[in-house]
Amino acid sequence: MQNAKCRMQKMKKMTYNEAVDILLAAGIGSASHDAEEIFCHFGGYYKSTFYLMNRIESDSPELIRAIERRANREPLQYILGIAYFYREKYKVTPDCLIPRFDTEILVDYAVNNLPEGAVFMDLCTGSGCVAISTLNNTVGTCAIAVDIDGGALALAEENARSIGVADRIHLRRADLMSEVVDEPVFAVLSNPPYVSESVYRELESEIFAEPRHAFVGGEDGGDFYRHLTPIYREFIADEGFIAYEIGYDQADMLRAIAEECNMTCEILKDYGARDRVAVLRKN
Repeated sequence: MQNAKCRMQKMKKMTYNEAVDILLAAGIGSASHDAEEIFCHFGGYYKSTFYLMNRIESDSPELIRAIERRANREPLQYILGIAYFYREKYKVTPDCLIPRFDTEILVDYAVNNLPEGAVFMDLCTGSGCVAISTLNNTVGTCAIAVDIDGGALALAEENARSIGVADRIHLRRADLMSEVVDEPVFAVLSNPPYVSESVYRELESEIFAEPRHAFVGGEDGGDFYRHLTPIYREFIADEGFIAYEIGYDQADMLRAIAEECNMTCEILKDYGARDRVAVLRKN
């Protein structure tokens, strides 16, 4: 990898095939896809070009640097500065967790179960993707979006403006483990930190470029669920709900927490048929 890095630093031009080889040598399984995205973003190519031209190359220093960053296992979304989620495009930076397809299950449930004009909370909002996509795909709804990180909230505000829902979202900075956002709402949505300490240490290296506090939810990953549920149960409407993204092995944990709080618990599966969202309602 060190030799590849030295070679990249001397390069005045880079071909697409060279970029793929460099990324493959760095152990990146999506090398072809990532190289194509970088050539389109920094080199001005269109995706159709990759099927029409035999030789694709660029002398853009930004492109060559982007390939080097990806080879160093920086997430592609941070390099491009964008991530696609649900039906929207988001700006992303290392201040926030990168939006992931699995979280769309949470948004989809909210979109299909929030009544017109409902007010909801999004706890641990990060880039704002859960609140903003929900707002953008429902009628008359409003959101209170909360995060501990000022950089993430600034990013969520920028995303809300660019997607056109800034007038329907109220951003709040708070440490949810020590502060309570005391607002009556129809529902609470949250993709909180839910990875256990032991699992976090074994994740792929790209994860460590993202903010650690957005991942780790204590020794077993359940700290936020146990803390938030009894508090925010009191703020949702009688016919409302709390919907959490969860880990694939945390369904029993959420059922137990729901029972302790006199709530029902429905588990929704993701696109890979793994447990992904827990929906809690008052008994």
